[in-house]
Amino acid sequence: MVKEYVIATHFITKALADVDYPISKAGLIGAVGSREVKVDWNEVRTMRQLIEPIKIERFDTAASLFNALGASL
Repeated sequence: MVKEYVIATHFITKALADVDYPISKAGLIGAVGSREVKVDWNEVRTMRQLIEPIKIERFDTAASLFNALGASL
């Protein structure tokens, strides 16, 4: 399980590298939703698939987004 988490974190970080905060959930999906990230050795998801389940509607910092993503994985 740990290896998959590290893979996902690496690719999610790369996919979010150009995001400016604060940003709304809708704005984030619009900006990066179509980007694909490897979440396991042989599994790819879009950022939209990872962001949509999050119950928070605004992210003031990258840390708040990563905390929400981590909690939803």
